[in-house]
Amino acid sequence: MSPRALVDRLLEADETEDMPASINKSWIGVDLDGTLAEYHGWKGGDKIGKAVKPMLERVKKWIKDGHTVKIFTARVSDPENIPHIEKWLKRHKLEGLEITNVKDMDMVALYDDKCVGVEPNTGKLLSELPPPIS
Repeated sequence: MSPRALVDRLLEADETEDMPASINKSWIGVDLDGTLAEYHGWKGGDKIGKAVKPMLERVKKWIKDGHTVKIFTARVSDPENIPHIEKWLKRHKLEGLEITNVKDMDMVALYDDKCVGVEPNTGKLLSELPPPIS
């Protein structure tokens, strides 16, 4: 099964009982700054922007549908930022989500404002490059 087909199957599935065991451990990574929360430049570890409503609702739907979502952010490279992220998540009714900055073989998708999609095994870009940061 291609990676794209796997992601589509995961996101469309209502139940995972009939899926292979490796899929049951799958998770969706969601970047914090600029994706789940507005980001207008670094203001400190305790400053996290307002929720991006469409992404917030998408994440809540995935969770409701039984998918595992992890917050994928470089902020955790400094452990002092974790309580601030947890507080932000709790305020937006996403408490208890794992926070990480590490990919593993079970991650099936990453939603991030800085990513550029690449077709597997071809190098073909699936999306435009993000604008340069000034």
